[in-house]
Amino acid sequence: MELPDIESMLTDLEDKQARIRELGEESRARRFTATSEDGAVTATVDGTGKLHDLDIPDRELRAGDPSPLGRKIVAAVGAARTRAIEDANSRFAELFPEFEE
Repeated sequence: MELPDIESMLTDLEDKQARIRELGEESRARRFTATSEDGAVTATVDGTGKLHDLDIPDRELRAGDPSPLGRKIVAAVGAARTRAIEDANSRFAELFPEFEE
């Protein structure tokens, strides 16, 4: 029985670790934007899901009941984060095709 080439495996592992670090850096630089269903609120997150911008028109801020605005904010941020997650999953799958379902 032939033993695995440990040196080659370690080199491959180090290469993949470096690429994962690069993906992390790239994710922090990427931006994903989404808008609430009615177009009133727009959120922008980075590739890690961190919120970078939230655009809310004055008319929404002046509305009497804050509940609808809260739902719009949650929807816009959630949709932007979904885009970021889908992008990260896609880029990760390219690096590790063996983990695709």
